[in-house]
Amino acid sequence: MSESSIQTVVRVAELSLKRRDMAPGIGSDFTNISKPMGLTQLGASYFAVKPGESAFPLHVHYQEDEIIIILSGTGTYRFGGESHAVKAGDTLSAPAGRTELAHQLTNSGTETLTYICVSSLPEINVVELPELGVVRIHSRKPGGPASMELKMPVAPTI
Repeated sequence: MSESSIQTVVRVAELSLKRRDMAPGIGSDFTNISKPMGLTQLGASYFAVKPGESAFPLHVHYQEDEIIIILSGTGTYRFGGESHAVKAGDTLSAPAGRTELAHQLTNSGTETLTYICVSSLPEINVVELPELGVVRIHSRKPGGPASMELKMPVAPTI
């Protein structure tokens, strides 16, 4: 990426969003905002989640830390064995770890839940989805190995 193509200011209101539906109740409108900014070691994406939906299933990254900043709406943040009511202005922690740190943000309100998720970007991303009994591994390195999915025994609900 050349210096002339780096977007030093990104206006969230002007972003073009893509829809991703992963399963019933798991979907969002989203866009990556760190790539156009020329960032390579830090990731940031904007999400708009409809009432009753979560952008992702319960998951944990083995080597990637995340911070979620709620911009609008209300939700329920599952983290480990706890649930927290969250709203605009709240900042959520999702540290790297194992199943005991799995997390999921669900829109429990009546309006769209919007947030920005900021993350470290390890070259190899290992994500466990304990309720689905899956570990996903993918490389962020250009030309890196293909993604793979490993089946595991489904853990009891946290």
